[in-house]
Amino acid sequence: MTTPPVNVASHLARMAAADPTRPALHHPAHGVNPAGTTEHTTLTFAQLHAESDALAHEFAHAGIARGTRVAIMVPPSPDYFALTFALLKAGAVPVLIDPGMGMRNLGRCLAEAEPEAFVGIARAHLVRRVFGWAKRSVKTTVNVGRRRFFCHYSLKELRDRGATRGRFDGPHVAATEPAAILFTSGSTGVAKGAVYTHGIFAAQVELLKATYGIEPGEIDLCTFPLFALFGPALGMTCVIPDMDASRPATIDPRKAVAQMKQFGVTNLFGSPAVIRRLGEYAVSSQQVASRKSEADAVSSDLRLEDLRLGTLKRVISAGAPATAKDIERFVKLLPESAEVFTPYGATEALPVANIGSREILGETRHLTDQGRGVCVGRPVPGMTVHVIPIIDDPVKEWDESLCLPVGEVGEFVVRGPVVSRQYHNRPEATRLAKIRDAKTGDVLHRMGDVGYLDDRGRLWFCGRKSHRVVTPRGTLFTDMIEPVFNTVEGVFRTALVGVTRGGITYPVLCVEREPQLPITGITTRDYNAQWDRIEGELQAVGQRFEHTRTVAVFLWHSGFPVDVRHNSKIFREKLAVWADRKLGKNWDPKAHGLPSVGQEAPQ
Repeated sequence: MTTPPVNVASHLARMAAADPTRPALHHPAHGVNPAGTTEHTTLTFAQLHAESDALAHEFAHAGIARGTRVAIMVPPSPDYFALTFALLKAGAVPVLIDPGMGMRNLGRCLAEAEPEAFVGIARAHLVRRVFGWAKRSVKTTVNVGRRRFFCHYSLKELRDRGATRGRFDGPHVAATEPAAILFTSGSTGVAKGAVYTHGIFAAQVELLKATYGIEPGEIDLCTFPLFALFGPALGMTCVIPDMDASRPATIDPRKAVAQMKQFGVTNLFGSPAVIRRLGEYAVSSQQVASRKSEADAVSSDLRLEDLRLGTLKRVISAGAPATAKDIERFVKLLPESAEVFTPYGATEALPVANIGSREILGETRHLTDQGRGVCVGRPVPGMTVHVIPIIDDPVKEWDESLCLPVGEVGEFVVRGPVVSRQYHNRPEATRLAKIRDAKTGDVLHRMGDVGYLDDRGRLWFCGRKSHRVVTPRGTLFTDMIEPVFNTVEGVFRTALVGVTRGGITYPVLCVEREPQLPITGITTRDYNAQWDRIEGELQAVGQRFEHTRTVAVFLWHSGFPVDVRHNSKIFREKLAVWADRKLGKNWDPKAHGLPSVGQEAPQ
């Protein structure tokens, strides 16, 4: 009996055989025209399959073969797809690191990954040489361009030589073999390289199909490069957006809408920052229309109708919880049949759970606003979620007795086919994050998130374990506190941090106001004057619930530090340092009705 291939690249071969002329990729030849159609370079499934075969031949000839770790620094483009699929076909192990995390962090990740080959654009090679990235481990270099640029090979010469070699018959990899090393965003500490096996990739493809009903022939606007690689595996045509993929908050919504309309996009995968930008675009357009005279009402309605993305079947937003406010704005662009899904997971295990916008806007958002946490849905098929007590030490072995009852807050622990078993070259991090089940041989992943299960089997996210604020009056969780205060008009988002004085930790709420939309007509003076009103309302809202009454210190911040990958995960560690300095050494908690240094804290 023949074992079906587990290499995710086999899906590309299948699509090339079944539908060779169908476009696999559309890439803008130049910048996207936001007011009309744009010329795009198109690769069919047959062309992408043939090109990746050609490169796989030459990679193998250059010694980049089964098990070789290869750092890739190439922006989303046809080259990115062809290179990655070629490496997967060859059995090599692509090392994928977010280039936006900063030079120092990039160097640290590369030193840890110890890649034996480096494939990148000329600028990446220049920086690699200047900073000495992975100089001890890298033995083979490929410049993605027409010339070698002081590298061993150029992409053009590899492509030209490999084009005459025909079909590439790669090694038959096992499900347990490493397929890639994916680095986390580093939003809660140093980025770690999660080891993905071929079995994990294969399971993810099946889970995405089952969870979202994605079918061959669909068209995806891929604003997140990693997910874009699943497009060909799922039989989708990928439209590469005109944007900086490492900074999704800078996406031009007009260009994104133009591409979605030009190609009839059915699927959109983006971070909450993308959803927010598109939602703001919808609101701004409505404001423009509403300011038109009564005589122009018909043309205004037509303008709003033109904005709607009628071909979209679904929107998937991941990386951090998208706010109900952003989702509510964005769904105005969608047909009634479409829904925004916000899957829950992490680089180490994705997807874990799923929920749609109808349930969020119709029910769970109201409970979130009351401080119940953020509902992230029910586990997807094949995944199991447990809640265990909040501890910071390793858990050596799994035991069912660890599980907490329904409704009790603890740490999420997940089990299933998409759970990674280890981090590359990080044994201590692996020991802290993984729990081995001696009975089944499974490895469970500790998400580092705290929350609870309700009586309907839904997961409620309450925050990161490392972000909890332990005070004498109890432990406060960010996503049970912040949403209550986020309901105040004029507040964009808040961040709970702890400031310690005399051994007592006090909760402090950092507040970022809604950004000014360019057409609102609000002056800078009026905008600054809003703070007095906002602070008063924050104090009033905090008195509504028992667990928010201890939050009495509010600090305005001009713009939170956030992760580069999703522009959504708040660096609360940095905000805690900022808040400590902002309050100063002579800050007196008594001024806010809090126990001062030396006083006994009320229980």
